[in-house]
Amino acid sequence: MQKSQEINVNVKETVEHSVAGNREFHFYVDELAADNSMPTYVGKADEKYTYEEMDDDFFEFLERKSHQDGIYVRLVFSMSVEKKGKTQFQLVYGGEEEYFEPDSFDDVLVFEFADFGVKIKDGKATFGASIDNGCGREVYFAEFGSSDGNREFLSLDNPLNRRVIEIMEEMIK
Repeated sequence: MQKSQEINVNVKETVEHSVAGNREFHFYVDELAADNSMPTYVGKADEKYTYEEMDDDFFEFLERKSHQDGIYVRLVFSMSVEKKGKTQFQLVYGGEEEYFEPDSFDDVLVFEFADFGVKIKDGKATFGASIDNGCGREVYFAEFGSSDGNREFLSLDNPLNRRVIEIMEEMIK
C-alpha cells in the first residue's frame, strides 16, 4: 500500500464516480493552495467557484487547478456510530455504504465525522484527509503517514485508514 501513487488520473471520471449523482457535487472538490490549504472551502479562492452544474467549464477549472497547486477530491465520508454496543465507522462512498469495525482500537482515533480523499496534482494521487484547524477557519489537506495532523488519525498503522485507502484506490478512474 502506498500513500502516493503516480497514476494517470481522469479527473472528470473520478469526480463523477465519487459524486454518484449527488446534487451537492461542489462540496466534493476543493482547489488547493501551495500550502495545501483549501481556499474554496473558507471562501478565499483566487477565482470565483460558482458552478451550478458539472459542465465543461467546471471540469476545465478542475483540470487546470490540478496542474497548478492541485485539487482535493473527497471520496469517503465517515462517521463513528455505536451498533450493538460496539464502535464502528460508517463509510459512505460513491453511492455505497458499509460499516467497518477494527479488531483493535490501539491505532485508531475515534472521531465524530471525517472525510478522506485524494490530492491530485500533475497526475500524482496522494491519499489523505481534510483537517480542520479550528472552527472551520482553515481547512487543509494532510497526507496519510504525515505529521500534519493527529498522528493516530493519519497513521498508516490505523486499520480504518488502510480500509479507506483500499476503497479510494478502487474509486480513482
